[in-house]
Amino acid sequence: MPNRLNASVLSSMIGIAVVTAISVAYTGMPLWIDELHTSWSIFGDWGSVAERASAGNQSPFYFYLLKAFVGIFGHSETTLRLFSVGCSCGAVLLLSWLCQRHKLPFWAAAITTLTFAAGHLQLLFAVEARSYSLLTLLVLCLFCVQTLRNNRIDQNFPWKLEGLWLFIAALCVYTHYIAIPAVASLAISVLFISEHEFKMRRNLCIVRLCGLGLIACTQFSTLQNIYHHRNQWAIFIHAEKATVDSLLTTLPVLSTILLPGLFCLVKQVRKTEHQAIVRSALVLAILPLGMAWLTTRLDWLNWFYPRYLVASLPALSIFCGFSLHALWRQAKLPESVMILLTLLHLIAFFSFDSDVISKTTNQQVTLKQERWDLVVQTLNSTATAPGTVLLTGGLVEDRRLPLQADAPHTANMTTSEYCGFPLKGMYALSESLTIEPMNSSDDGFEQLLARISELPEGWLIARGKRRNAAIQALLEQRLGENGFQDHEIPGRVNLYFWSDK
Repeated sequence: MPNRLNASVLSSMIGIAVVTAISVAYTGMPLWIDELHTSWSIFGDWGSVAERASAGNQSPFYFYLLKAFVGIFGHSETTLRLFSVGCSCGAVLLLSWLCQRHKLPFWAAAITTLTFAAGHLQLLFAVEARSYSLLTLLVLCLFCVQTLRNNRIDQNFPWKLEGLWLFIAALCVYTHYIAIPAVASLAISVLFISEHEFKMRRNLCIVRLCGLGLIACTQFSTLQNIYHHRNQWAIFIHAEKATVDSLLTTLPVLSTILLPGLFCLVKQVRKTEHQAIVRSALVLAILPLGMAWLTTRLDWLNWFYPRYLVASLPALSIFCGFSLHALWRQAKLPESVMILLTLLHLIAFFSFDSDVISKTTNQQVTLKQERWDLVVQTLNSTATAPGTVLLTGGLVEDRRLPLQADAPHTANMTTSEYCGFPLKGMYALSESLTIEPMNSSDDGFEQLLARISELPEGWLIARGKRRNAAIQALLEQRLGENGFQDHEIPGRVNLYFWSDK
């Protein structure tokens, strides 16, 4: 087996190779609507970044970094996504460093990095221009800083390390507000580190939770606004879908938590040299997952959704690798047996928890097939000014339209102005055309038809296959089969034109 340093390098190379090989096919694809929000947020000047990010319920830090990145390398689909790919590779390197620092053998380091790098959910956000890949990296950085404290047994309060911990915690929250449960979980996990006296653990937990509270208070108005609009998420995150089966399958829990945990229970693995890391990883892995599942199940705060749980992904892989290492050390199993056990875990991982092989083969790592680029290209080349473009973008916010079109969405932006962002970013519509966002829910079809009746001619953009089918039926009913033109844009976004002239 390779030595520890070579093992770290080799495990890093394997993980990065997986991320890179799969990302190549997706970085140049057209942006889908959530990525268009990213593009629009950084498309203006620096002063507009924070407000545009906040309009989409996002923290601003990622957008500032991305704006600086594309300012150097150019604003394209590839450069927007390369930042996320780089964050994913950075997380792989950090996992390998953690394994090397704590002297894990190659097989343990390999399963740690590979179960993270080859996870379908992790890869999904590695190839998207959104903040989740950066958030995963930052939470992992926070975890690593915590492990530096875990190895110090002195009784003096570690102000420097705690200051660094709180600084990274702030970056996590300013990257995405969904980091708060993950950061709180890590703060609480220090209570389970038995190497330190309880008084020290209690003080650490209090300082961290108070610091997190102060960080959250700086974003109080935004968090309050998100909470008041929590019913929006219930539209696509349904309480009845928070089942026991989904609790086990939303994240790769079976192969990374339950299976190694079962082996450790059978072999009665108890106190280990890395138990602080194992316990912290377990808390970070299961506490946000359990909180999201419970609050969604109770239909109170619906956030049991894969993208809101990505910050826990490294913890699952860390628990798996370090638990198997503890099993090897205490049960004194031959290394050949542990290699076979590692292969068994990987088979279970790819069989039950990650369908990345089949999705990669079928080019379905991400299914967001939205050709907004073709829609805008068609409009800019064929639409004559002045013209009106009705937009049903399928946003949760456009359900307030048209009754609240002029209501403030942010300090300097109305709801209608915000809902038009898909046509204002990288794929910008000509300024001579008027964008008019419409309610895209089923309740808004009558309002849409009424608006079509008021206009002698116009264009309609519809997002979503089910919505397109319903709109086609309504247009045929209102205008007849030959009364409108279907441009048959490939994918989930389509473009229609009608004229009574």
